[in-house]
Amino acid sequence: MSVFIHCTRLLNRPERGEGQQLAIDGVGGYSLWRILQTEVTVNQDVVVTLRAESPFGLLPALDLTKIPQENEKSVTEAYQRVMNVAYRDSPTSVMDQCRNLGAVLGNRWLFHLTGNKKKLEDDLGPCISAIREHFGDKNQRLVRAALETINLLHPRGKENERERYGLREVLNEDAELALHAAGFVIREVGWAQ
Repeated sequence: MSVFIHCTRLLNRPERGEGQQLAIDGVGGYSLWRILQTEVTVNQDVVVTLRAESPFGLLPALDLTKIPQENEKSVTEAYQRVMNVAYRDSPTSVMDQCRNLGAVLGNRWLFHLTGNKKKLEDDLGPCISAIREHFGDKNQRLVRAALETINLLHPRGKENERERYGLREVLNEDAELALHAAGFVIREVGWAQ
């Protein structure tokens, strides 16, 4: 639900609104921002420090000239689904789409390196294992760690998994971590601009 308030009213909110989302709209659209700090100047003006709630900057732009042509469609579609939900949908949806993107990136990257079409069918867990098998334990550890991070965050979005493993509920910061990890993988496999 969206509610319009003047920034001066933030001063009366718990923690001065810090941590809450703020929508700034203009003609035909709006952008989401996170309130980092609210303060009053000596002239009694309210200064609100904001951070853009946008996947731009977290996810690097894809360089389609670097992505093998046979992988381009699946990679761009998975990437676009992440961009469509980031900061607009629930953290669970963001993590679901990041997990899908992670699997697509890992599988398509392995397929490009090995030519093994069977790898295109793997879910993220088996994909991580296949990367380890292909490169060995000491190589591409950060790619595996980033994909493993996304994979480990995913169960937090499922009630039964939270109950089974005693996990806390999903936070926006979990979704941000998944976005950062997915962006890291895009850069590491060499498909970023």
